Parts: sequence; structure tokens; C-alpha cells
Amino acid sequence: MRPAKDIGLGVPFREVLDRMLGYADIGAEIPFGAKPNYETAGWETVLRDLEPYPGLAAEILDESALRGVEKETRRILRRTHDKNPRGAQWPADSVLARCCYLVCRLIRPSIVVETGVAHGVSSAFILTALEQNGHGALHSVDLPPLRESHTASWGVAVPDALKARWVLHRGASARVLPGLLEELGTVDVFLHDSLHTHRNMRREFEVAWPQLRPGGILLADDVERNRAFGELQGRKPSLWRVVKDVEERPLYGRAAPIVFGVAMKRAEART
Repeated sequence: MRPAKDIGLGVPFREVLDRMLGYADIGAEIPFGAKPNYETAGWETVLRDLEPYPGLAAEILDESALRGVEKETRRILRRTHDKNPRGAQWPADSVLARCCYLVCRLIRPSIVVETGVAHGVSSAFILTALEQNGHGALHSVDLPPLRESHTASWGVAVPDALKARWVLHRGASARVLPGLLEELGTVDVFLHDSLHTHRNMRREFEVAWPQLRPGGILLADDVERNRAFGELQGRKPSLWRVVKDVEERPLYGRAAPIVFGVAMKRAEART
């Protein structure tokens, strides 16, 4: 497995342009900001939807490896904040991070793809699960922060010991993701946690869903912001849930309300 590295660096102007396009995308959606009214479920309910037999999810969520990555992530985020008071922004919430670990332990993926890295919290939880499985690789797509102080903490939560299973693709998902998915072929788990606009989320889902294997799982953070995740119901997934809950043990800062989506591709589905 290749060690973590940047792929398709391009020129700095391209990254600045992609950032500007992202800001324009956000601005374009503000006048049309009606939010979807999704039916939601608590985290424990969705746990029961995911596990193949009762009690398995609870066993996985009690693993020492999960407790270890949670403890280390909290330490790293505290240290990051101490060095730069604005440096611990945008860490993944604790419930989504645990869901990433659980999903990867349940279905034992060969290939996981995520968009959005920031501090690498979800990356660390996914990679820990893959290490426990003794199998699999994570491909992460992200446009790094423009500020040097923020760039220093980019992916900081991922320990060196897990980077052999990690390939970091630098760039906007609109530019990088289609070619990456074509190269990889089948994907077992896809996580969206990049720019949360309708246009970007729909674009990612449209290219990722056909590559997702039957029985594979798509996770998406902040799905309440627009209708993109709801539109996935047109693909007739075997499982479609919106999780709405409150963190009990945040990885950093105060406990916060969380919303994310979980969709499973039908076992007989091809597209």
C-alpha cells in the first residue's frame, strides 16, 4: 500500500480558484435557503438498522481500539487549540466519527473514499477500523486551507502508524473525485464531508453512488442544509436514515447537536 502523499497538486492558482468557486456556490444558495424537513432518528435507532445481528454494534463500539483513537484525538485537538486558538475548527463530531468506525468494522471494506479532511478526525477513525480489520485503504480528497496556520494542522489527527493505508488526494472534489472513482472502480464506503452546498453534494453523490458496491454504505455530514441527500431516495437504497442527536462525549469543545445521513445500496443494485 502506498504511504500517504499528495496526488495531483496542480498550481496554487488552481486551489485559489477552486476556493473562490466554492464561496460563489455558497453565495448562490443563500437566496434559496429553504431547508428540507427530513424525518430523523436517534443514533441508537440507526445502530440497530446497521447491525446484522443484535449486540454486534455494541461490541464494536466497546473495542479498545475505538477508545484509543478517541482519547488520542481529544489530546491532539486540545494541543492544536493550545498552539493556535483558531486551529481546532471543523473537527468531525464524535457521533459521526464513531459511525465511520462502526461501518468500517461491520462491512470490512477494501476501499473507502472520503471528501473533506480538515484535521483528519474521520480519517483517523476510519483508518483505525481498517487496521483492526487488517485490510483496506482510505482515499481522502480535500482542498487544504489557504491560511498557513490552518494548513499546519491539516490531517494532524492521523497518526504516522496508520498512514500506510492512507492516500491523500489534494484538490477540490469537483476536480479530483470523478477521475479517482474511475481509477478505483468499486468503492465499499463513501463519506461526504466537504463543501455542504446542494450543488456539490449532489455532484459527489451522482459520481459516487454508481461506484458504490451493492451493500455498500454512503455517509454524509450536515445533510439538513439542502435536499441533496433526500434526492438519493430516488436511487431506492435499502436503508436511508437521517441521524439527529446530541453528542455525549465530544472530541473537542462543548457537546453539540449533530445531523448526518446514512444510505445503503441495495444488494441487487447495479447503479
